[in-house]
Amino acid sequence: MSSTDDVVVGGPGTLREDSRCASRRPQRLHTWMSLIPVREYELTRPPEVLFLDTFVTVERTPAEGASYLVRFEGDVPMTTVVEFGMIFVWYGDDLAVPDRPFPTLFSEPFPTAYVSSPPTVFNATHVMDFVENGSDNLHFTAVHLWDHSRIFDHEVTAETITLKQDTRFHYGKCSTKRHIRLLSRVLPELELTQDYVYHGPCLAVVGATGKGTPDMHALVSLTPEGPNRTRVYVTIALAPTTFPVWMERGFGRVSRGRSVAEVAAGVMAGYVQNEFDIDAVIWSNRRHTHHPRLLPSERHLIDVIRWGRTFYPPGFDAEESGRPSDVPRGWRDLGDLDSLSTDDVRRFKIGGSHLVAFVDAQGEPRVFPAHCPHQGAHLGHGGTVVDGCLRCPFHGFHFDPDGNCVGRNPQKRSAKIESLELEAVPCRVVERRIHVFV
Repeated sequence: MSSTDDVVVGGPGTLREDSRCASRRPQRLHTWMSLIPVREYELTRPPEVLFLDTFVTVERTPAEGASYLVRFEGDVPMTTVVEFGMIFVWYGDDLAVPDRPFPTLFSEPFPTAYVSSPPTVFNATHVMDFVENGSDNLHFTAVHLWDHSRIFDHEVTAETITLKQDTRFHYGKCSTKRHIRLLSRVLPELELTQDYVYHGPCLAVVGATGKGTPDMHALVSLTPEGPNRTRVYVTIALAPTTFPVWMERGFGRVSRGRSVAEVAAGVMAGYVQNEFDIDAVIWSNRRHTHHPRLLPSERHLIDVIRWGRTFYPPGFDAEESGRPSDVPRGWRDLGDLDSLSTDDVRRFKIGGSHLVAFVDAQGEPRVFPAHCPHQGAHLGHGGTVVDGCLRCPFHGFHFDPDGNCVGRNPQKRSAKIESLELEAVPCRVVERRIHVFV
């Protein structure tokens, strides 16, 4: 079963809704960022476009071709590039003088249309959440429910991250939308090899080939919008040989010149964007930490995290989030024992601490800090109880009733991962009420 709603405990019997405890990291990175698709701008002509924790203005210039003038806060001109139907801008200490050229996104672009999805805004997220996930092999099976994922040829340089990924999955199996999950049962399994290049934290370029899908170019562009929110566009183009000539000609006659490849690219852009929805549930509730307890098999993630920090302007630094220092420790009433069960995780906030709780097979309450020691995921948002163990929704690690991490298979508990031990919160039961020491 899934976890229930948050409750904040203010005293015996006092329960009220809790707000999410999202991480905070600086979003003003020195890098190239997408701003808005040309088509979207031309359709809406917004007086301001949200960008970072402020805004920019955009105006079309009278020069030949698609040329745009972007002004930071309506005042300072920014360096602007228009490619693949997107308006890109440079942000750095000197807005108008990039310290690196605009990257080559596709060495051999397809002659077919590059189609951008409508924007999706993810609250309580950071652009590095997306980049770290792309290099995080474990989460693809735990979160996206893929049957196979293998990342290889992973390389981090000063300006780029490159990697290859072999995958086998059913699209939509993990979707937050019920109708897409049902559709995934009848869609064929996809086998893909994907080549990724991250040109800074905000531009991910992907080439995909494989069984059950056409050859594809994808650009995932991330734009900070507000201090802790990310706007995402997915741009897709399909290989020109995807559909036969007779089909393209016939479709063009009845669709005012649009191609089958263009329509299919738009649909696939929506498919790719939908895969982020389940990740966003994790991101918006995780606690960012400078020093995640990564395993030896995840050592390349350390390089990715360090790489992301190099794009922050001087003077910015990520702050740890945790228990407020002015909250005194002591025994506090968590609630009625009967409110917990053996197959459900409940979330609490009490005395400044975020907690999760369930009862073991003997009916004893088990209470833990809410955030996984591995990478800070909130164990109550998507976490479950499996074979008496608390399962993390981010990477599928299981914690037994004593807080020992027994790996990703709770039926094989002989080997414990000591670095991922979850420290139990002291608790006692008094007249069917749970008291915790926090």
